[in-house]
Amino acid sequence: MNQPRYQYDFVAIGGGSAGFNAARVAAALGQRVAVVDGARELGGLCILRGCMPSKTLLYMAEVLHLAQKGKTFGLRIPSARADMKAIHARKRRIIADFASYRDQALKSGKFKLIRSNARFVDAHTLELSTGRRITSRHFLIGTGSKVSTPPVPGLKEAPFWTSDDVLDLDFIPKSVLVLGGGIVACELSQFLNRIGSKVTLVQRSQHILRDHSEAASTVVQQAFVDEGIELFAGTQLQAWPTTAGVAPCAFATTAS
Repeated sequence: MNQPRYQYDFVAIGGGSAGFNAARVAAALGQRVAVVDGARELGGLCILRGCMPSKTLLYMAEVLHLAQKGKTFGLRIPSARADMKAIHARKRRIIADFASYRDQALKSGKFKLIRSNARFVDAHTLELSTGRRITSRHFLIGTGSKVSTPPVPGLKEAPFWTSDDVLDLDFIPKSVLVLGGGIVACELSQFLNRIGSKVTLVQRSQHILRDHSEAASTVVQQAFVDEGIELFAGTQLQAWPTTAGVAPCAFATTAS
């Protein structure tokens, strides 16, 4: 019997939502499948530092916002405010549950899980960080993204926050300057504003959410202003002051 030319039919590089689901489908179709993931913690960007923690925090901020508007709904709610340590603890519990489920699914034996980083040697060969090489007919690159620092003079030297840091806050910052008006920046701006921070958002283009319709961005901008967010659209930050005591800023996660 002839030996197969490749060790695997399909290899997903990265075990996040894209890589895991592609591997799951390929395995269900009878393919020889492997997932290569060298991250310190399994789960992927969406579960650990993206969609799931942000939506968890946004929902809690929405509940708080509605409670504070209780009179509008005929409700007598004398006081409602954020307990950030409790919010942070609840978020960690929820994300831990999701991450545990993904970890178990990756280790279920339906495909080979290889805990390693990798690089391409040729179109069908990966060299792992262990020195081993594997071959496959097809690959999916699902390595996610990482935070990049905007090219603003002085920013790299400032004590800034990234979106990862904001998602892991366990206290309410007094004020935050948000650089950028993409989806992540807008989500975190509204979250921070609703839990009690003074939020200022600076966006280079004339509208936030520039990849979406102007009509939609106009509605969101007005909602932000109505809720008390100070918004500067069509504004470019020229430099970050190096004066001691300047508050840190948060900005959106972008691919790099």
